[in-house]
Amino acid sequence: MQNSTVEGSGNSLAAYDIDHNLVRYAELLPGKAAFIDARTPGSDQKENYCIIGAGVAEHPDQPVHILDDKGFNVGGAGQPAGIKNSLHSHTSAEIFIIFRGQFRLIWGNDGQNEAVLGPGDMISIPTNCFRGFEVVGNEYGFLFAFLGGEDSGGGVTWHPKVIKEAETHGLMLLEDGTLVDTVAGHKKPDDVGLMTPLSEAQLAAFDNYPLAEMAAFVARRDEYRATDEPFTAGDFTQYNLSGSASSDFDFQIKSEDGLCVFAYEMGKAGQVPMHRRDEKEVLINVGGDTLLTLAEGDCTREVLLTHGDTFNLPTGVPYMLE
Repeated sequence: MQNSTVEGSGNSLAAYDIDHNLVRYAELLPGKAAFIDARTPGSDQKENYCIIGAGVAEHPDQPVHILDDKGFNVGGAGQPAGIKNSLHSHTSAEIFIIFRGQFRLIWGNDGQNEAVLGPGDMISIPTNCFRGFEVVGNEYGFLFAFLGGEDSGGGVTWHPKVIKEAETHGLMLLEDGTLVDTVAGHKKPDDVGLMTPLSEAQLAAFDNYPLAEMAAFVARRDEYRATDEPFTAGDFTQYNLSGSASSDFDFQIKSEDGLCVFAYEMGKAGQVPMHRRDEKEVLINVGGDTLLTLAEGDCTREVLLTHGDTFNLPTGVPYMLE
């Protein structure tokens, strides 16, 4: 399954196609040439994943698991130690959650700021800020990435150095955001020009957050702040990790990116009670096995989520976790 449409994605649970909305971690399909730095030494072994939505992938052959456009995208990046994702920026929100391994996050116009994040750590990168990351240590690394807001598919702004080096390895970025792979025999269209690298003046307009300021956008796993919002009962711990400061919920990371991130932690007998939301919602099972039960009228359906699985929930349908 490389490109699957969402079938039965209305509120009818009986018609909802479970298989087309469940992406198993073990079955993820990588793209190895999704972006312009795919052949740049030091970035050439990374794997990019489009789990829900095509996101900002530049290569036309990038596999996409679920083609659902709800104002955000869920993706992932996997790479061995020492391999990096080059400096880039987005006009949309971007949230990283480390799933496996240790990542060194860098940000700023020259990547001059850095922080090392491990499994369960989360960072919400502000817009208009260059960022990149690489795996440190010996373990293969994987992180989940969320793009959100009205411009969640708005493309990538690459640092000029990234564009210049990529051209020496046969990859050119067009002004419409698509990638031309000359090594693979692709030809540049005559009616579309090359992407113009940012000038020094344009670079100066990007934000550089010192470490102390970026700390407000980081939630480390051992510093998650427990809350009982919106639930008041149930054998589980809830964390409201990231969301709007104007929300009714007190989020640990205050961000105006239009995305809300909640986390639930359950023991063997734990349970998140039956509930529903009117907003679009996606579940990622980051550890252990979780039984998802969906219920609508007389219809009940169950899905067992295992380590790293992603499920695209039917909007508005009540569900519980145990």
